[in-house]
Amino acid sequence: MDATSLERFGRRLRVAMIGGGLGSYIGETHRIALRCDGLWELVAGAFSRDYSVCQATGRRLLLDPERVYRDHRALVEGESRRADRVDAVIVATRPATHAEIIVAVLDAGFHVISEKPLTSTLEESVAVAAALARSGKRLMLTHCYSGYPMIRMAREMVERGDLGRITAVDTEFASGAYAGGTPEGAWRVGSAEAGDAGMLVDLGTHALQLATYVTGARVSEVSARLDRLAPEHEVYDNAFLDLGFEGGAVGRCWSTYQAAGAVHGLRIAVYGDRGSIAWDHERAEVLWWRPVDGPETLLTKAGPMATAGALAASRFTAGHPDGYGLAFANLYRDFAEALMEEAIGEDPAPFLARLPGVEDGIHTLEVIDGALRSHAAGHAPVPLPAGPGSRHSVGA
Repeated sequence: MDATSLERFGRRLRVAMIGGGLGSYIGETHRIALRCDGLWELVAGAFSRDYSVCQATGRRLLLDPERVYRDHRALVEGESRRADRVDAVIVATRPATHAEIIVAVLDAGFHVISEKPLTSTLEESVAVAAALARSGKRLMLTHCYSGYPMIRMAREMVERGDLGRITAVDTEFASGAYAGGTPEGAWRVGSAEAGDAGMLVDLGTHALQLATYVTGARVSEVSARLDRLAPEHEVYDNAFLDLGFEGGAVGRCWSTYQAAGAVHGLRIAVYGDRGSIAWDHERAEVLWWRPVDGPETLLTKAGPMATAGALAASRFTAGHPDGYGLAFANLYRDFAEALMEEAIGEDPAPFLARLPGVEDGIHTLEVIDGALRSHAAGHAPVPLPAGPGSRHSVGA
């Protein structure tokens, strides 16, 4: 049996976390995911703007108090001086802070694992890309839904031509999170921290990223209608986007906080001239396959049509759900394997090819920026810049 990446690298990767303190849903999600495969060790953090919360988080996680820092600047400075410095830093703060933190982390020579969106504005994302290029480091964007086995199967089915020529993409993230009223302190609908695009950078990013991840095609044109369906919201809470893709496909993306009664609401369907596929996050273990010349088929991760990517992303046998946490963990596993393989002189490309990175983050923000401009111009179509595809985009 061949030695694993971990055996050949010789130790677990050391990681720090910025944000994600006690009480943070996304922080705990990252901690669960990074522990799953034993490839990462969380050893440091600056977990909150409230230093008492930061210290309490460090105690809960049994961290060395010297490695529990007051803020990201102290973390970067402190870890840079250590012989056992961290290999990577997780950025799990609110989007408005991402650019400053990511640039500081990259400039100090650490790899980055960033929550989505990459930044809150397109201009900031370009600055992050420049910092990544000069650092020679890697950046993974945790668009977690791309870690699901059936999403990876969908992507491979498109790649190998099962659907034929792609003609249309229909994706949505129709959440009812605020349909019954807005809780006090809900920063996602306040302009100061959410930014002008509001819900688009929170939910819309996931729906758009799935569209480009599964199809491998960039959006070339967008027209948009943006609304504030709840009068108390300071930012847009509903968006309808009409999309044109490179290669000629058309698409639709709906994202909202106001879908009353919706549990989660993320789904995607891709149509080609030979068949279509459809996936719903609330039934994440299956993928519908509807060929034009055969019966509708419900595909599973271990069925006879399972692809190599789906099998690699599956942790349990058929009938045993993997779920959200392990989809997230797949991203951490792939990124760890890439960093370890690269460190020992091997090719990290097979692992990086599965992962969302800086180009995915920039392109999503290009679409959102185009949507804002389209809405301001009376829903007129806005062409988007051509650029690299959504594959192989995790860094230098």
